[in-house]
Amino acid sequence: MKKLKSFGGRNLGGGGGAPGIPKNFAELQRLQMKMEEELKNLEELFAQEQVEVEVGGGALKIVATCDRQIRDIVYDKDLLDDLEMFNDMLKTAMNEVWQKVESLREEKTNEIITKYNPLA
Repeated sequence: MKKLKSFGGRNLGGGGGAPGIPKNFAELQRLQMKMEEELKNLEELFAQEQVEVEVGGGALKIVATCDRQIRDIVYDKDLLDDLEMFNDMLKTAMNEVWQKVESLREEKTNEIITKYNPLA
């Protein structure tokens, strides 16, 4: 097959490619399958990895897994004397724990995606 030349004299007939970019479609498919497998395994790890948040100087603590399951809520019994304050602390703790979960999930997922990105 004859190689084509652009007006600038560069070769347009394939070949080389940029460094780090797989040269064929089969290699891209293989990398995608490996990435998908790692992401699937990551979801299983998220079920085991826990985050915890304490508010009110430790008066309320929430433990959750990174697959978005609440494992434990621990609070001082004295908090129940002021239900409005307890409610506010609970909302604050829940928001913080979900922010931690999402941040950790995003970080770990991006590590895998970057690992398999041929342009990175």
